[in-house]
Amino acid sequence: MKAAWSNYNEAKAVIALALCLLFTTVGSVRCQDQCERIMQQDSTLNNLIDPPGYKTCPLGTLGGVEKAGTGPQPMVLIPGLGFGGDIFRDFMTSHLTQYTMYAVTLPGMGGTPAPPSPPETVSFGEQTWTTGALSAIEKLIQDKGLDRPIVLGHWIGGTQIALRLALSHPERVKAVILVSGSACMVPTDTARFPTRLSLDQRTKATDLYMAPLWFKTVTRETWDDNNFLPGDYAVNPVRGLRLWRQAATPPLHVWVRYLCEFNAQDIGLSLDSLAVPTLLIRPGLEGAAEESGSKYLEGYCHKSWELPVVTGGKFQMVTVPNSRVCLWYDQPSTYDSLIEAFVNVLD
Repeated sequence: MKAAWSNYNEAKAVIALALCLLFTTVGSVRCQDQCERIMQQDSTLNNLIDPPGYKTCPLGTLGGVEKAGTGPQPMVLIPGLGFGGDIFRDFMTSHLTQYTMYAVTLPGMGGTPAPPSPPETVSFGEQTWTTGALSAIEKLIQDKGLDRPIVLGHWIGGTQIALRLALSHPERVKAVILVSGSACMVPTDTARFPTRLSLDQRTKATDLYMAPLWFKTVTRETWDDNNFLPGDYAVNPVRGLRLWRQAATPPLHVWVRYLCEFNAQDIGLSLDSLAVPTLLIRPGLEGAAEESGSKYLEGYCHKSWELPVVTGGKFQMVTVPNSRVCLWYDQPSTYDSLIEAFVNVLD
């Protein structure tokens, strides 16, 4: 009876967590100017599989690689979800003599085909697409003979791959730079979830509830109305809208797959074994909460790094005021200076 009660409480916790994560992700609790958000579902949809006629790429390949520069230090740049490697083009153009840069596009982003969706019985905790992209970048580093590259990861997705590279190959990665990185999904309901969620809770909430009961049948209109907002990407509203349009380009099933894999992980749990110098550049997010009616972005970019671990001085954080997720557009000089200062003290 005691075991059954424990299982019952665990099930309740997972369901509550799923609801909390759901309403952290969608916009019903973050109404901009009290605008009622579109919440329609379509039971005929299945965003967990490939759309009919969708042409896929092999798992373990990249959508694309853009090379720039002839500098002595190799660098691999990994964009966050929604973006292709061209999001780094301004940075690469400005640093042609300092680095030899490889900006990758994750498969499915930037107008490229995605890998086949795994069967619905495969847990998002398996990290199928994320691990496939990681393997492709490992192969890129090997094939190009890159000697201890600096790996720069952006936002959701880019963070996970960059840190996993460093954790798996500390002898082959010189340093990691995380730009607006997010370790995991952090519920905004701190009263109900005052402590860090377990990996098992995250995976079960995604596999059993969020994916099949929300993401599977969400319409594109509902998705665009409730996913990240233009003001999340840049302070300037015109720039933010442009970036939002760019991030919204990938097909819905591609966004769903990558986001659900992100929700079913917590890279922060591995930071205690990080042996590679890592710099996290965080956006200040001033005004973001007021604009969107919630502190969900603070959860992604700030609270997800509140970790009870010791990283031996390898992990450092700095916050750039008056900036959002694509902070190099908001504060380009500060951004460049921080990277330059960090790189200059590396061995």
